[in-house]
Amino acid sequence: MENDTQFENVESYIYLGQRYRTRDKNQDKGIQRSTTAGWTAFAKHRDIFTGNIEICLKRSVYNSCVLPAMTYSAETWAMNTQAKNKLAAAQTKMDRSMLNITYRDRKTNIWVREKTIVLPNTVTYWLQSQNINPSLLMFHLRIT
Repeated sequence: MENDTQFENVESYIYLGQRYRTRDKNQDKGIQRSTTAGWTAFAKHRDIFTGNIEICLKRSVYNSCVLPAMTYSAETWAMNTQAKNKLAAAQTKMDRSMLNITYRDRKTNIWVREKTIVLPNTVTYWLQSQNINPSLLMFHLRIT
């Protein structure tokens, strides 16, 4: 080694906001970290999301602040069904919070998504993996 530089062996490290383990191939911690980052960004703007503000403004803040936080380092994920479900569940909870409704109101997830018209995380994940800025695409996507 040059200059007698010593490198430390580590069990885990953080790269692009995601924790990697040298021995473990499980990505659950990375997905959990991403949903936590999304909820943190959501909480910072909670007064906007839960206030009496038009949904188009809530959608704009959500797409520009929360989705990038949740999908940061998405290009390093191996997206499987379990990861998609975890991200979708977090996003649906945020959507319901933006509309000030609960599960007791008996509104379907499709109805909620039609009202909020935010980009699904799976679409955002794909866009970022293709190096496309998701906030440039504002269109209605129906989740079936």
